[in-house]
Amino acid sequence: MARLQPILSPSELALVDQVAELTGSKRTEVIKSALTVYHWFVRQALTGSQVVARKQSGEEVALETAELSVLGGKGQQLSPEELGVLAKRLAAAADPKEAARLKERITRGFYGI
Repeated sequence: MARLQPILSPSELALVDQVAELTGSKRTEVIKSALTVYHWFVRQALTGSQVVARKQSGEEVALETAELSVLGGKGQQLSPEELGVLAKRLAAAADPKEAARLKERITRGFYGI
């Protein structure tokens, strides 16, 4: 069976070299491990399982398969009316965590990400 070599950019090769040096393993083992993790992630996403992601705010969110497909899609740009509703909720929010969540949603909705 022919061996396949992934095409990596210079920065990706440098990262693989760094991880190999840190873990004391070969470059091929680092790439195999990365592919294993990627395969697991895709399998979990396609089988309807949950994937837990951590936002920049530190909040953990469980993503379902449907949510993952939206992330890979064209995005969700919100209309001005929807952004206005979120802005009013933000102005009325007393909880700092809720306010941070609403700010993030407004930003994502404005840019369609």
